Amino acid sequence: MARAGGAGGSDDRIGRYVVRVRRLADLSQRDLAALVGATASTVSRIESGASVPTVGRFEEILAVAGLRLAVVDAEGHMVAPVPEDLVRDNQGRRFPAHLDVAPPDEVPYERAIRPRYDREAARAWFRHRDFRDRQAAKEPQRARPADHPTDGELRRRVRLMRGRQPVVDSAPMTDDCTCLDACFEAFCVSGCPRRCEPERDRFGR
Repeated sequence: MARAGGAGGSDDRIGRYVVRVRRLADLSQRDLAALVGATASTVSRIESGASVPTVGRFEEILAVAGLRLAVVDAEGHMVAPVPEDLVRDNQGRRFPAHLDVAPPDEVPYERAIRPRYDREAARAWFRHRDFRDRQAAKEPQRARPADHPTDGELRRRVRLMRGRQPVVDSAPMTDDCTCLDACFEAFCVSGCPRRCEPERDRFGR
C-alpha cells in the first residue's frame, strides 16, 4: 500500500525506522533491498515517506536488524494477542470476543431449566452482556477475565470437577424468558423477541 507521507507523520516515522535498521545493520539501500526481496528504489521511497510498506514487509525489514513490532497499551506495557488455543464451540467457531466465556460446568440459568438433548454437551458457555453487566454491578470487586479460557485450561478443569455438580447461574433479575418454545428445539426462530442466538437457515447454517 502506498500513499504520500506528510512531514513528521506516521509514514515519515516508518521511513526513519528503516534508516535505523540500515544504521544498525550497516547496510546500503541496495543491500537492504536484496535481503528483503525489494528494489533499492522501493527502500528509498519508504524512507522518504512516499511509500508505506505492508505490515509483513515492515516486519521483514525490522528483523534484518533484530527488531520487531510490538503492541503496547497507554502505559507502554506490551499487549499479547489472544492465545491460539482459545476454546471454540461444538462447530469449531470462536465465541463472541466481547462476551465472557464460562467453562462447561457453569451452566447459564436458561439452559439449566431448559436443557437440550438434541446435541452434544457444550464445550463452554458464553454469557450475554446484560447478565455479565448485572453480575459486575453485584460484584464490582471481581475482575473481568482477560481472555476466554483455552482448551487446555478447560480440560484440566473438567478433570478437577469430575463428579461434582455443575454450578448454575442464578436466575436473571428480569421477567420470565420470552423466547419462543421453538427456539429451544434447535436455534432462534424468526419472531423471537430475545434473539439469544444468531438466526440460521433450515439446514442449520
